[in-house]
Amino acid sequence: MIKDFFWFLIFAITANADPKFDGVLRNASDGTMEAYMIPPFASNHASFIEPLPNGDLVMAWFSGTSEGESNVAIVFSQLKNNSDQWTKAQVVSQRKGYSNQNPVLFHDNKTDVLYLFHSQQEAKKASAGIQSEDSAEIWVLSAKNVTNSTAIQFSPPRVMFKHKGSFDRNRVVVSLRNTWLYPMYYAGGSSKDQTSNLKECVDHDVFSSWLDHPFTASNYLVQPSVVRPKKGNPRLIVFFRDRRAQNVYRAESPDDGKTWTRPSKTTLPNNNSGIEASVLSSGNLAIVYNPTTKDRNPLSVSLSDDQGITWKYTRNLEYTKSSNGVEFSYPTLFQDSSGRIHISYTFNRQTIKHKVLPNEEWIMQK
Repeated sequence: MIKDFFWFLIFAITANADPKFDGVLRNASDGTMEAYMIPPFASNHASFIEPLPNGDLVMAWFSGTSEGESNVAIVFSQLKNNSDQWTKAQVVSQRKGYSNQNPVLFHDNKTDVLYLFHSQQEAKKASAGIQSEDSAEIWVLSAKNVTNSTAIQFSPPRVMFKHKGSFDRNRVVVSLRNTWLYPMYYAGGSSKDQTSNLKECVDHDVFSSWLDHPFTASNYLVQPSVVRPKKGNPRLIVFFRDRRAQNVYRAESPDDGKTWTRPSKTTLPNNNSGIEASVLSSGNLAIVYNPTTKDRNPLSVSLSDDQGITWKYTRNLEYTKSSNGVEFSYPTLFQDSSGRIHISYTFNRQTIKHKVLPNEEWIMQK
């Protein structure tokens, strides 16, 4: 009996031990795989994960002393195909007196160039009434020949959008015209004044050739996530974060992003935190979000078979009864060619977590 109690005690201690922040993908008890990234600095947030054609995965997020503080950097890590070890994240964009945020990765398959977009704002100011978000611009850096590179090297960052208050967050979509549709939003001013926009890069020159396709009546609605429900069809759907912390909103475009319907509430709650949607190989939509109007806990994934009108299945990715300092937020996701669903998200601001679902059916299980 003493021996049994000893092993029970060891199991209990191990089960409640803090996870290893070592970037290693391991099997989890819920049938998934998960890795906790090696945190470069104390605070880590707003990750973005992107596949490369050779099977590698790349991830970027911002890391520093605290969100909005000086020298908060964009960092970058890579997971080689058939490896279970993420590389130690390297700083790729950092500027004294400024805070970098919201990296977005986009690989151009035709040129094998990897773009990294991110916002940059003045660091927090103590003066009353001054909002650092009002100063934000969007910057970009790029890396060439990434699928054949042993180590990806980025160009120095350059400012791309100087319009003050500019932020990005979610995935670039390639139009049927072979242009790039870049969802972004304006975060300066009051919540009501904040709106979203779809930028179109016509000739793939990120420094000159952008058109504007504003989302209709998008006041309070930010961080648009645009998806194409059916390959080759011009109809697009967008989902929004709600500054009022009420619901995820939804709108449609019949003409490949040029015009948009008025946004309407979905049945999904929103806590004024990040979301991302993705089309799976089955044609179903998946969305990752916090299913609450308050905390950033739990973090869940839901499935829709009617293009986001209803959501039949929901399963928690993270949940804890404790609310003290708990945060699971700002997710991003995609499905790889084998059917696995990759999700990355903020883990208590301590690090970024990469979770791999074995398939879509996992979401349907309780």
